[in-house]
Amino acid sequence: MTGKHQCGGLMTRGDLCLVEVLGFDWNPGQSCGILAKFGTAGISLSFLTVGNGAMGEKNMSFCVKTEEMSKNRDILDEINEEFDPDKISVGAPVVILTLYGPHFLERHTLASEVFSALCAASIKSHTVCSSINSISVVVDLPDRDRTVSCLQEKFEWPE
Repeated sequence: MTGKHQCGGLMTRGDLCLVEVLGFDWNPGQSCGILAKFGTAGISLSFLTVGNGAMGEKNMSFCVKTEEMSKNRDILDEINEEFDPDKISVGAPVVILTLYGPHFLERHTLASEVFSALCAASIKSHTVCSSINSISVVVDLPDRDRTVSCLQEKFEWPE
């Protein structure tokens, strides 16, 4: 026994940019309208989080292929005009690293272990998302290998 958390594996998704739409109203359909712009353009989202700001406004982060975003930058202008967010930003290049199960639901410390590993290595994550069977973290591409190494300190997965 290694003392590490056992998991099914680590998936890596690169060639991405992180889009953040910050400070928009949460009226019915607002998020759907923002996301629909990408769907209508045929752009798949690789990651999505929606959260609250300090004043009740919503913040949304998602990853898209860098090439698709560069060809469709006009979508950001449309979002800005229609939904009037406080800020829209695009950061690239980023990578999504996803630890996956099985049985993450029954293991209560996994998210804190991911944060602990990142903090110990002084790695800045842009966003973290967890579900019943996975934990994903978005980091800058230059931090990819360091992030994998620090996760290997706490987690073990098959090669």
